[in-house]
Amino acid sequence: MTHPTLAVAGPAAWPGQDALAAHRSSLDVLADPPSGLVGAPGLLALPGRGPWASPLARTLALCEAMPAALEPHGWRLGTTADGTLRRAGRTLTGDVEALALAAAGYAGPIELPVLGPLSLAAATWLPVGERVVSDDVARADLAASLALGLSRHVAAVTAARDLGVVLDGAVPSGEAAVGGDADSGAASRTGTVVLHEPMLTEVLQGAVPTFSGMSRLRALEAGVVASTIREVAEAMLAAGQVVVLAVPPDARVIDVVGPVLAAAGGGVQVDVMALDRRGMEALAQQVENGLGVRCAVVPHAAPPQAGDVPADPARIATELLQRWRWSGVVPPRLTVLPRSGVASLTPARARETLTLAARCSVALGDALA
Repeated sequence: MTHPTLAVAGPAAWPGQDALAAHRSSLDVLADPPSGLVGAPGLLALPGRGPWASPLARTLALCEAMPAALEPHGWRLGTTADGTLRRAGRTLTGDVEALALAAAGYAGPIELPVLGPLSLAAATWLPVGERVVSDDVARADLAASLALGLSRHVAAVTAARDLGVVLDGAVPSGEAAVGGDADSGAASRTGTVVLHEPMLTEVLQGAVPTFSGMSRLRALEAGVVASTIREVAEAMLAAGQVVVLAVPPDARVIDVVGPVLAAAGGGVQVDVMALDRRGMEALAQQVENGLGVRCAVVPHAAPPQAGDVPADPARIATELLQRWRWSGVVPPRLTVLPRSGVASLTPARARETLTLAARCSVALGDALA
């Protein structure tokens, strides 16, 4: 039997205030993982710095020609960008530079996490009225703006990494194909864009609250959700990126987005251990159709307390593997990563959690041997 490729990935967000230190901590684990593993480092958000550093603000700052302003009830689209959104853009640029500096000498792919188009629309308000997700035209415009902005973001990250490579004494990726190996020191142009869709269940169920909170917005049809994801996924494919959708553990969500992502050569990121029987069956069926899966199952490292039993990587790996074997399918690539919420930890606990994820991946290899 052919064993799956084993990989370990990091979170989208990190605690603390220092972007360079955060990226160095992550890269220490992921850029040089234990033997037999593939590491997947990425651009980190540090939301503890302020509202301009939140995933929502960063994603809005990426959107092309879609100004917004932060109001007491949240982000609202408008005619001009306010100071918070401009600061979000500057912070994102600084984080890209911090990543490029921390990743000097690392030529592998980089993951770029952003808020997905539907959760972005559900969390953002129209210039006048309800949430963007409630307006068909505005929702489509925001998705198109995100797709264009993301394409430019990919190019900007590649350029920043190429500059770091040049300063490090290697050949930039744009020149690597001329008389040399593209992996000889140049930053890889192929990476992963992770679209985080934490509100996708509410969008499909019609459970997104209105402005007053007294009612709920209408549910979006499955076809609308699928076509919105497809638009952004196709733009990322054109930019040379693999697309992963981080979704809630919900069978219907997997049914709706799975075929789109499988057709695009992408995958979902989900807490597999939180799926019920129906959800696991849906996931297994989509994996058989070519969908990739990233398992966000690694618990957070907790401060040691008297009598506490430390998290056991072997137990986590065994339970995950049992879940897959029960489904009748083991994906050709098994990627593990921490559960969401790493940004709520201390930097030291975040580093320990990421190290635990790497140890879980090693334990998976041992269980498969």
